[in-house]
Amino acid sequence: MEDYFVIGIDIGGTNYRVALADVGGNLISRNAEPTRAHEGPEIGLERIKETVKETTAAIDFDKVRAIAVSTGGPLNPQTGVLLTPPSLPSWRNVPIKASLEETFKIPVWVENDADLAALGEQRFGAGRGCDRVIYITVSTGIGGGIILDGNLLTGSDLSVAEIGHMVVDPNGPQCNCGGKGHLEPLASGTAIARIARERISAGQSSNLSQICGDDLSRLTAEMVVEAARDSDPLASEIVEEAGMYLGMAIASLIHIFDPQVVIIGGGVSNAGGLILGPIRKSITERIMPDFRGRARVVQSELGDDSGIMGAVALGLDNLG
Repeated sequence: MEDYFVIGIDIGGTNYRVALADVGGNLISRNAEPTRAHEGPEIGLERIKETVKETTAAIDFDKVRAIAVSTGGPLNPQTGVLLTPPSLPSWRNVPIKASLEETFKIPVWVENDADLAALGEQRFGAGRGCDRVIYITVSTGIGGGIILDGNLLTGSDLSVAEIGHMVVDPNGPQCNCGGKGHLEPLASGTAIARIARERISAGQSSNLSQICGDDLSRLTAEMVVEAARDSDPLASEIVEEAGMYLGMAIASLIHIFDPQVVIIGGGVSNAGGLILGPIRKSITERIMPDFRGRARVVQSELGDDSGIMGAVALGLDNLG
């Protein structure tokens, strides 16, 4: 197996990436290109195939034994069909697995990006050496992946660990999915920016108005975090509240799964201690005594590479 390789593919709404790795998980080559989702899935998949060929040009392709694809769901990991992904609005019922297998004549696996980010962190990042890992990505939305006994927790024909849709406030705002009081509209990057806009529009003062040039439509979660770093009271309050809700959800997950580590990824995780501090405080306030201190809560080590390294790990697991 020493001379064999796997290909990891990470398809995002903005960019896609392709990586070639050896059996030790070491990246040999990699490429990234704009997804250009508006062009549709047929053109998109052909461009991905061309990038695969470019990424593997320096090796004998016969030594590539598996391809694994990380992409935003919902999807059916059994059939490798991408269903109705919000990040790729023109991609509907796309047979990623069948298309790639037809072209490259090797086995292909397709899995949810948050699930594979969990696998990537467990294998190569902040979860190394742990067989019970929870990964939560806090970005535009909130997703997650769960590793139990070293194995990725999966559903029968849908991805699971939809952590962003845990109910943390029954009287909370409506989620984009139609549910009410979910974690995502209270603690995601999108929620942080929205709440800041709402409170400034309601008359609360903040340096955020100046930061966005008095155009609240330009306000982002990154701006809120930076203002919180500068001790802006409103921004600090909003980030702390997001951390509180995340901690509430994580406390429940700890009670259910008893993880060794909970890893926070996604753009909001770049806030570091500003978000991790309130998360840990919220967990401590809600956790049962016997569970205190059993799970570390840490920031992702792999960052944006969590998904593609998870795809590499999935490919390696299926080398056969």
